[in-house]
Amino acid sequence: MSNSLSPSPELVDPLDPLIGYHLRRTTVAVTAALADLLHPLGINVGEATLLLFLGANQGCTQSDIGRALRAQPANLVPLINKLALLGVLDKQPGKGRAITLSLTTDGERLHASVSEAFERHESRIGRSIPAERRDEVLALLRQLCRDACHP
Repeated sequence: MSNSLSPSPELVDPLDPLIGYHLRRTTVAVTAALADLLHPLGINVGEATLLLFLGANQGCTQSDIGRALRAQPANLVPLINKLALLGVLDKQPGKGRAITLSLTTDGERLHASVSEAFERHESRIGRSIPAERRDEVLALLRQLCRDACHP
């Protein structure tokens, strides 16, 4: 019985040599696996990413986050609002019209759980990368991102 998901041996895959194609497929798989780990915590990947960033940068502003994560305000506002509604994010007046963002006590607890989920996820997806090559892989991925952002 043949597996209908396997390509026929006579088919040529013109996408196989394309870095972008493999990055997209990898992104979809990695994000889905992370979403599965975060589901029991009641947050999605975007919210968890923001929570980790805020945990490392208490008192930053939405503009700071946007620049650091290359995120548009329209994409950040719903994430920030949801975390605030969950009671894990505190908004305080900053300089001028800026609002500073910090984790609440509940946010710090959730941050610890999210950090643990990310650590488990990283161990799983990076298990085939030798420890001595990890920095090299990260450097290559960062360079691909820079090249894509600055054609």
